[in-house]
Amino acid sequence: MKIRLMTAIATGLLLTGPALAEETIPLNAVNKANEVIDAVLEAYGGAEAITNLNAVARKNHFTTWGTFQSRQPGPPWDENQTENWGAINFETEQFRGYNKGKGGGFEFEGGQLINGEDSFALNFRGGTMTEIAAPDFDTTSGPFIRVTAPLLVKQLQERRQTSHWLGEAEFEGRTHDIVTLVMEVGPALSLYFDQETHLLSRSERVLPPFGQVDYRFKDYVTVDGIPFADTLELYANDQPNLIIKRYETLVNPSFDPYVALPTGLERVAAAPQQPTEVELQEIEEGVFLVGANGTYVMFVEMDDHVVSVGGTAGVPERIKKLREVVEDKPIRYGVLTHHHNDHLVGVTAYEDEGATIFTVKDHEEVVRNTAQNGAELKLQFVDGKAALNSGGRTVELYDIGPTPHSEHLVVAYLPDEKLLFEADHFPNPGNGRFPPAQPVTQRLAEAIAERGLEVETIIGAHSPWQASMQDLQAALALRPKNLVASAQ
Repeated sequence: MKIRLMTAIATGLLLTGPALAEETIPLNAVNKANEVIDAVLEAYGGAEAITNLNAVARKNHFTTWGTFQSRQPGPPWDENQTENWGAINFETEQFRGYNKGKGGGFEFEGGQLINGEDSFALNFRGGTMTEIAAPDFDTTSGPFIRVTAPLLVKQLQERRQTSHWLGEAEFEGRTHDIVTLVMEVGPALSLYFDQETHLLSRSERVLPPFGQVDYRFKDYVTVDGIPFADTLELYANDQPNLIIKRYETLVNPSFDPYVALPTGLERVAAAPQQPTEVELQEIEEGVFLVGANGTYVMFVEMDDHVVSVGGTAGVPERIKKLREVVEDKPIRYGVLTHHHNDHLVGVTAYEDEGATIFTVKDHEEVVRNTAQNGAELKLQFVDGKAALNSGGRTVELYDIGPTPHSEHLVVAYLPDEKLLFEADHFPNPGNGRFPPAQPVTQRLAEAIAERGLEVETIIGAHSPWQASMQDLQAALALRPKNLVASAQ
């Protein structure tokens, strides 16, 4: 919307006369962007070559670091290896992705097929292909496009009317032009083009509240007249997060093999979509699960206050929703499950509420650093176990670490309700089709047994659905099928 407004302003000023038009910052930004884009298209084989770049397939090897997502709260980050390939067809809006590897206490082999009504999430470890109820070509293919330089150039060619020149910058000792790219989905990108070669060296985007992600394109090779970067480095807040090494690139391949359904997988009905607007469920009397879009908080109503469990994105909106049913009780305690950056964004919300935050001693530094005023933040530490009692209700907090996901992990258990809240350890699909238990799930089950917790219901930080202890046992009983994926 802002970009359209700037374009309209520039168009209006153009009518006032050439001299004034040449001096307007928005118009200069648009004109300069078009000059840069023309030079970039020529460097990538010409405008016609990019226009005709309708399909791309690439095989890759990923080295990933658990940046701000490792078992420990600081570097050195956990390192993992992933086998990956992807294929995209712009004319037919088809996409196929494949990943195999381990990380964060999860073992995975699967991917996605976006092909209109025949779209599936593929799970070779679990032996299933689950229907995608609302396939989204732009969202699913976005990560593949963002790490493939000629595809970003293709986007720039098609959406150049929304692009602006931001200026010049030195990067790795060379001067670059910076041009914006507004893709169909996601935050805008700032693209850095070398002024001599006109090739893409870097792109940046900001993902509030997590910070900046930047991509660095290196080791260009030419395939069918188009330069492709064979190395991609990704940084999160200047910390290394991913290196992609390409070992095969195909331009405009036949796409039939990529959309062929794999054999041996059981077709499973689509899961219901998670709500996009914040919703409140009363799980038990005075116990609420509130959230949307994969981030959820549990609120427990005590005698004269509320205990909030979970620190994922959107805590203020979830508190606001709670206030529709619990108006007069303050949030006295906020419980953090672990130190990963997507589970710390609620710290400032609890700080604003004046709440005392429960965490573990080893996470004190990262929690205080996340706060607005870390020195004044009120903290209590879970040393194995802590308990909150009020008005006849009890909330027990357990550190069940170490787990394959985090050295420390706090879960909340309500003994009277036999209810457990966890984060990241028990994937809970909405269609009730539980896959074979992951290593993190096995550890969660062990922790429940070790502490003798009489759990009947399990809810989590990333799902609106409830699971039972029987669901957990069923997942534990399944064995990975590890079917062979069709190699492209």
